[in-house]
Amino acid sequence: MNRAPGHRGGAALRGGFIARAACTLLLGVLVVAAAGCGRAAKGPGGAGASGDGASGDGGADTFRILAGSELRDLAPAIQAAAAQAHVNVAFSYAGTLDIVERINDGEHFDAILPPNGAYPVLALAKKPLAREKLFYSRVALGVKATKAAELGWDANPPTWAEIAAAARAGRFRYAMTNPTSSNTGMSALFAVASAAAKKTEDLAVQDVDPHVITDFLAGQKLTAGSSGWLADAYLKDPSVVDGIVNYEAVILRLNDKLPQSERLNLIYPRDGVISADYPLMLLESGRRDEYNRLVVALKGTEFQRSALGPAYLRPSNPDAGLVPALPSGAVAELAFPNRLEVIDAVLTSYQSNWRRPSTSIFVLDVSGSMAGERLDGVRKALRVLAGADTSSATARYARFQNRERVVLITFSNDVSEPTTVDVAAGDIPQAHARIRDFADALRAKNGTAIYSALSAANDLALREAAADTGRFVSIVLLTDGESNTGISFGDYASAVSASPQHVRVFPILFGESSVDQMQAVADLTGGRVFDARTTSLAVVFKEIRGYQ
Repeated sequence: MNRAPGHRGGAALRGGFIARAACTLLLGVLVVAAAGCGRAAKGPGGAGASGDGASGDGGADTFRILAGSELRDLAPAIQAAAAQAHVNVAFSYAGTLDIVERINDGEHFDAILPPNGAYPVLALAKKPLAREKLFYSRVALGVKATKAAELGWDANPPTWAEIAAAARAGRFRYAMTNPTSSNTGMSALFAVASAAAKKTEDLAVQDVDPHVITDFLAGQKLTAGSSGWLADAYLKDPSVVDGIVNYEAVILRLNDKLPQSERLNLIYPRDGVISADYPLMLLESGRRDEYNRLVVALKGTEFQRSALGPAYLRPSNPDAGLVPALPSGAVAELAFPNRLEVIDAVLTSYQSNWRRPSTSIFVLDVSGSMAGERLDGVRKALRVLAGADTSSATARYARFQNRERVVLITFSNDVSEPTTVDVAAGDIPQAHARIRDFADALRAKNGTAIYSALSAANDLALREAAADTGRFVSIVLLTDGESNTGISFGDYASAVSASPQHVRVFPILFGESSVDQMQAVADLTGGRVFDARTTSLAVVFKEIRGYQ
């Protein structure tokens, strides 16, 4: 059994990473300035689709990379190493499936850096011109020490089937990202399927055992669309679950922030894991020289040792060595599926049949300021979730699914009665049609009673959660302004704080909505703010689906 590092050593490593990254960044800027290479040192700015947390400058000479969202913390160190190689790098971030769709839709990037290269190689319409693996991280389990000892996993790592059996029996509750949104959830799902089929590669649809997968998913009590956000949610309330499925690097960084008594044991199922191989994949032939220089810089011993080690990432350069916290023992490696039809069939079944049922409550502002294009955007977004767009994988996976209850609440001065649509097998087209009819009937009028509407939604959500403890229940809030009628935020916050249960609220920044108010709602309920001020609501609604 592999244990997590002690607090003092982990904190020191983390502090060293920050200090070295800062020094390297400064050195990179000085080198670029001294080299006189025809470009100024770049300050922070945006690149790529808005709302994805782009970093770096978006000038014509910039080497643009679309990367996995969990690499944000490493981006400054990568940019510094790139600067020393006279390459000006700008990052944008997305999930693995979104990376592929943005490239296939014609969005321009010079390279991509996904966590796992297998899916992009299969799904990209234009295949990458070069591919170089930069570093690695295994998808593993982080399990509380007391729970690991109780289950016997501290002495003998379990198989995926044994994990599934413990989950079905209610003995192991865990957090995991949504497989249709995030590589960690997708890799874990395929590891379970491959292990149950006793196949290390070439998994076929007929090999998948749905019973083992549904047993495994019975233990998932916390979901998210992002590996980093999932770790943050765990950190806020570790009592909700017994452990977390995530990259080993994320689990070890999480341990640096947890008290010594609450550290997670790092456990690798003995029948194998799927690792993230982080390949830098070149898309533009005219940028090959910069790509080659960047690869040399990022695979260099100094970068791999000073930046990757403290971040708990496994280097591709063997001369860099492993930090002591990363186990060096052999672990069975399972292959990611090598056929798109297998990936699509498994992810579709996950969404519609295998995952826990859910209640998704949408609280929608229809005040006067929403008239025109804004309300049209809401209508379009609801239509996408109701099956109007089947042109992409993310749209298909995001649509309202079998065993999902959709509740629609509108508000202006007053709060509407909830419109409830149960999406069930045999009635899915009709359920989707009812939601599209609801969207078409939306009309804007009067003022903005945000907290009265949220209070009504919270009451309904608590009843849903109490009636079926096996359901994921969540609330999405869309408003384009500040509350100007109805109850106050203080009244709403008092009621939420007094409740023994909290239902996560995902507010959307839109129009002139208050960043501070929306963040306060998310913080109060354990949710996350999404930004639709400079991107379409349909894109944001699809992203939120990974959290429901």
